[in-house]
Amino acid sequence: MRKILPFIVIVSVMFSCLEPDRYPPVDIDEPEYQILKLSDSKSITCLYSYPSVDENGNPITLSSALVAWKPADDDSVQTIKSVIVGCHITITSNKECPTSALGNFQSGDAVVMASLPTQADIPELRRSIMIMPDYQGYGISRDRIHPYLVQDLTARQVTDALKYGLQLYKDLYNAQPFADDWKTICLGFSQGGAVALATHRFIEQHALDEIFHFAGSFCGDGPYDLIQTFNYYFEDDGQSYGVKTQHKHGTTPEPLVLPLLVKGMIQAHPNLKGYSIGDFLTKQFIDTGIMDWIDSKEMTTGQIREKFYEMTENGLTASDGTYYSPQQMQELFPTRSKSKSLLGTYYYVTADLSHMFTPGFIGYWNDNSTSLENGDLFQNMKTAIEDNSLVQGWEVKNRIVFLHSKYDTTVPLGNYNEFAANHPEAQIRFIAYGKDDHEMTGTKFFLSLSGTTFLEDFTWLFAEK
Repeated sequence: MRKILPFIVIVSVMFSCLEPDRYPPVDIDEPEYQILKLSDSKSITCLYSYPSVDENGNPITLSSALVAWKPADDDSVQTIKSVIVGCHITITSNKECPTSALGNFQSGDAVVMASLPTQADIPELRRSIMIMPDYQGYGISRDRIHPYLVQDLTARQVTDALKYGLQLYKDLYNAQPFADDWKTICLGFSQGGAVALATHRFIEQHALDEIFHFAGSFCGDGPYDLIQTFNYYFEDDGQSYGVKTQHKHGTTPEPLVLPLLVKGMIQAHPNLKGYSIGDFLTKQFIDTGIMDWIDSKEMTTGQIREKFYEMTENGLTASDGTYYSPQQMQELFPTRSKSKSLLGTYYYVTADLSHMFTPGFIGYWNDNSTSLENGDLFQNMKTAIEDNSLVQGWEVKNRIVFLHSKYDTTVPLGNYNEFAANHPEAQIRFIAYGKDDHEMTGTKFFLSLSGTTFLEDFTWLFAEK
């Protein structure tokens, strides 16, 4: 059995030489991590900050949570088996990010992942260190814009969280030794699935897989190919992938995701500097208040859906006095429903893309029919979206478990299909999971992690090659 100190030294040297294409390391004396909060009971739980780079290559301080398994006095095994990089789902409120959720006992995917080192039945998940970074724009960097689905940048930052999290754990007085065969994996669903795959790519492309003992990733229903996702929204009429869904062509079932994407791309992609939200989104959609809600990071995704639903019932008076009748709001949000359960009221709202995006953007996306000037504007956005695809441009070295529902209308199955088609030689294990749409699929996935539903899949992922 070996302690982790030599590992940390090697990783530090590797990072000092790291040259990501768009986000190179900053030539400064790197500060160390800072412990923000530490508790030691049935597990070690630590909130910490660490240095990384932002979308301009400048220094930024980010935050992360770490939860580590502690052996009981009578445990026959006293070693860490694995390191898991837990990548969180799409959120719109700061209270949902890992450091906030753990610090304030909120529910959500971060809380479920944090429980695995003490409650999981699968040994590799139980005897683990779980590292869960807050993405830029949440936690200690709440005042910054979140670069939503800007893959290379987020992958670099998440890898930094892994590096400093392991250094932090090594420095704790009660750190456990690592098993000789310990391994690291990335894990996530939805945005977290894409971040897990992006981090997987980053680790491989920068020759860190051996340093981190990297085994691979477990990715659920992630937007790996945003072009494919956009095309599905425009074209599918509930008949794709051999199943029937309620999706209607020209609509999106999650209206808050696309403004997050547009805002993130404008903020981070060099081709979009100087553009504004109004170049792409309609006044009516902006007048809902969506951009203010995204900026404030106070409202959850469910609360935003509820606001959209209420607008279809009551209409909307915008901040500049513009009035939209309930009928006009129903044209923007054509399908809506609400249902009650023991967990509360759930709101389902779709958005019509022709009322959400400007006519120029819609025309360009569908047939490139706009003028050259506007075409350049919209092509730059399309290029930014293409640049953040994960489905091609790299040779996969390590294993990936993909989980996806054929009934997912928010992140359709085509995201996985495109990746698989472009990587016929990759070691992939695919799980066609359930008959639910995106959110329920994610709920069932996370609730199953502590049991043995995915025992064979994790056993395959962690197995010696």
